[in-house]
Amino acid sequence: MLKNKFDILIVDDDPQIVDLVLMFLHMNYQGKVNCVSASDVQMALMKISNQDFDIVILDLKMPGRTGIELVSHLRKSLKYSKIPVILMSGALTQNDAIKAIEYGVRDILVKPFSMKQLLDKIKIHLDLDKGPL
Repeated sequence: MLKNKFDILIVDDDPQIVDLVLMFLHMNYQGKVNCVSASDVQMALMKISNQDFDIVILDLKMPGRTGIELVSHLRKSLKYSKIPVILMSGALTQNDAIKAIEYGVRDILVKPFSMKQLLDKIKIHLDLDKGPL
């Protein structure tokens, strides 16, 4: 069944990155996406337990727990194990990339990234190919 609106969770402790992702998504998919943000893993877990998301866009390094720890938690749950995750990082090591892939991260975005890079990654996982509004 084709969805009319997709729910996207953006998890990053940098409000400027959250605002940038929100701006990119709303500029291109206004009315087709519902975006929710969380500033850390704990807040993200709370939001995930209260709402179903079609995709998670997640920072690697945050205060407290890392983005990979969130992905690990999601993959252990039948309900959340299939949620596509795009990991964002400005300081990704080879070890981080290997761990992310092992835990099921579908795509990695290196900061700084362009609007096209972000949208291309999202389109892989969501049926947003109807084009921008």
